[in-house]
Amino acid sequence: MPMKRFIFLFLTVLIYSSCRERTPAKKTETPPERPEVRLQISISQRQLYVLEGEDTLKRYAVAVGKQGYPTPEGDFEIHQIDWNPDWTPPESDWSKDETYKRPGEPGNPMGRARIIYKMPYTIHGTTDLESLGEAESHGSVRMANAEVIELGRFLMERTGTNRSDEWFNRVLTDSTTMESVKLEKTVPLKNVK
Repeated sequence: MPMKRFIFLFLTVLIYSSCRERTPAKKTETPPERPEVRLQISISQRQLYVLEGEDTLKRYAVAVGKQGYPTPEGDFEIHQIDWNPDWTPPESDWSKDETYKRPGEPGNPMGRARIIYKMPYTIHGTTDLESLGEAESHGSVRMANAEVIELGRFLMERTGTNRSDEWFNRVLTDSTTMESVKLEKTVPLKNVK
């Protein structure tokens, strides 16, 4: 009796195994993972590129550091975006007579958003559109306010740092209140000559 039982179990396992191999497995297709978004600033071309894999998604004209106050070259990580940023003058000869400026205060050079990668160097908005495409800053990178808002929002979305449309409307309606947002994932930035 035990031998019949063993043969029965053996045949059951054999039949089950052979049927399983012939049954097509259900394929669960996962969407392909998007390539990482990264930024590159060409200091000599005075352009900021938004890259995804091998594709250039966007290109913006920027102002970079002037002689004596260069925009730093190298690899960095964008980790925070300040909306309606305040401004504390850096410890430098050029700013020794400057004073702290609240968000939205006249004379605040930060514009509507400040994308932080290595303080005091940032990518920030400006109303001085004539400076774009030039070496005019004290080391930071300037963008048109509308474009830095667009870029900041894009970086928040692509890093999973989601905010509602109502949040953005509130922040962009009140230029006198700063909102600092730490990104869920850092974004690589390469500043090249």
